[in-house]
Amino acid sequence: MAEKATIPMEYRYLGNSGLKVSVVAYGDMLSADTEENQKRTDEVVKRCLEVGINYFDTAETYGNGAHEKLLGRALKNCGKPRTDYVVSTKIFTTDRFNIKPNNLGLSRKHLLEAFKNSLERLQLDYVDILFCHRPDPTTPMEEVVLTFKDIFAKNQAFYWATSEWSASEIMHAYWLCEKYGVPKPIAEQAQYNMVHRERFEVEYAYLFDKYKMGTTVWGSLSGGLLTGKLVDPDFDKSGTRYDIPLLNSAYQIDKALNADNIEKTKKMFESLGEIAKELGVTMAELAIAWVLRNKNVSTAILGLTKASYVDSALNAVQVYSKLTKEHEERLDKILGTNPDYGIDWKAFTEKAPRRLKFYS
Repeated sequence: MAEKATIPMEYRYLGNSGLKVSVVAYGDMLSADTEENQKRTDEVVKRCLEVGINYFDTAETYGNGAHEKLLGRALKNCGKPRTDYVVSTKIFTTDRFNIKPNNLGLSRKHLLEAFKNSLERLQLDYVDILFCHRPDPTTPMEEVVLTFKDIFAKNQAFYWATSEWSASEIMHAYWLCEKYGVPKPIAEQAQYNMVHRERFEVEYAYLFDKYKMGTTVWGSLSGGLLTGKLVDPDFDKSGTRYDIPLLNSAYQIDKALNADNIEKTKKMFESLGEIAKELGVTMAELAIAWVLRNKNVSTAILGLTKASYVDSALNAVQVYSKLTKEHEERLDKILGTNPDYGIDWKAFTEKAPRRLKFYS
């Protein structure tokens, strides 16, 4: 029997750096450290590497450190040289249900101690990218920037990045990096999907254009909402992100499914389903492809908890280039989520939707 042809992976530079990452990346935030999960993680990581996915993301808070252990073992078991893959982890809190005075935030103490523990769990001497998982307004930005200067001096991380920081916070970090001679953060890990667009397309626009900021976006499926499955009253939502209050809130799933909006949401998915059918993909694959069509997306971190999800991600990689300007305009009408892009004061006209520039 002939082997199934492998879809070529696409790689993009991560921001204004020389680091190349696969356009889709591995992530898994809900794992406990069990034998079953380890077996599954090994299988998924192996499949990722087989198809060219070279970027693996985790965080100290995922499973209170459990996922770093799973990923570390899986990478060790894969037999690939360290140069073949890119690893990132994120620091802010290890256990948000057991907060102590100094185990939360971006203080020098927590950054260094938590990062040391992360490297031990990952069984790595270094990570390629170290993220500040959230902004910390209680810690001086100078303290954060200068702590990274020391981390770089020890070659424990090659780059640093931010997650869910505002544009003004990122600019503040840039300014201090220039002042103190520290490399600037190369990427922002922000939520971006068909229904959550304004920060990415409007607030960050100047950072993309002026500084070539990279992005490792999360939430491409809006917590499973954009699969279309959650509108089915017979679909078992137990164990999904819908069932986790914090994630339900982050993705605004209840808002889309409440009594006031459910019929509108169903109609939206009926129309999205028509476009997905035209392209020969699932609703989820269309949602991922839509994200990838935006060239300000360096990579989309997906919840690749099953090997079959890896193959689905490959379908999205293959189909995103088939999305046309006509598709974009149809999708905008269906979604109704286009943000306000502001005014072009030279032309005295409304600015065109930012995504349209990627179709020229």
